[in-house]
Amino acid sequence: MKIIITLSLLFATSSIFAQVSGLSASKLGTLTTATVPEGTIEFEPFFSYALSNYSFDNNGNRQPLFSTSDSTMKFSFLGFRFSYGLMKNLEIGITLPIDVSEVNFGAKYKLPLEGKFSMGLLAGYNTIMGNRIYVCRNAVHKVTPAYVGGVIMTYDFSDKFSIDFDAQYHKHKKTTLSGHTNGFHINSDIGYYLMEKVNFIVGLNYNYQVYNVNIDDSYLLTLNTGLAIERAEHFILVINAPFDILGKNEYKTNGFGLALTIMLD
Repeated sequence: MKIIITLSLLFATSSIFAQVSGLSASKLGTLTTATVPEGTIEFEPFFSYALSNYSFDNNGNRQPLFSTSDSTMKFSFLGFRFSYGLMKNLEIGITLPIDVSEVNFGAKYKLPLEGKFSMGLLAGYNTIMGNRIYVCRNAVHKVTPAYVGGVIMTYDFSDKFSIDFDAQYHKHKKTTLSGHTNGFHINSDIGYYLMEKVNFIVGLNYNYQVYNVNIDDSYLLTLNTGLAIERAEHFILVINAPFDILGKNEYKTNGFGLALTIMLD
């Protein structure tokens, strides 16, 4: 059995818990239609980090979080992803935080299409494991059990130029006290090899969270930039920097990422 071990330091500003997790990607924050080969495991420890001094209010205007400039808010997350090629064109996986307080299940199927355009279906379930007090009527939407589904599309313009796109919808089992019920995510990454075995990548990530009261709805648009260096035979180094550019009722963050992919037979 072939094992791929990925050591990554990645950040995505949209809620991990609201999207399908445990599945493979080929660029930055967008899933790819390609699945892990049959009988292959991808193991990915990851750490995310970002800073915030501002938030977007309910009118979409940027507001300072603190009254002085000597304060800042920091976000970090450590976890693991396990993806397995169950059979040809079918991949399953899970994502766990380091304290195993929640678990995210995912599955991806690549449709049997030939040519430069490919398409896939995805589904997932996110739930609570423990290490916290959980009250169903007063739950935080980022850790409320949810069903997730969506589609993935990839188009290879050439050997050097390609684009990945995914759209996901999630529905929570419980409506929170604040009235949050469901939401959706749209992600896209474009990659181009400007240099030999160096893929320069730009992506956009958009998420929208729906509440019972419209004024409480939130959204966030993030620009994600980075590159993948594939010069070594068994290593791929990925560097990325996401920036929130538009939003409503969300933190405005800047982050960075570093990923080192090690492939072992």
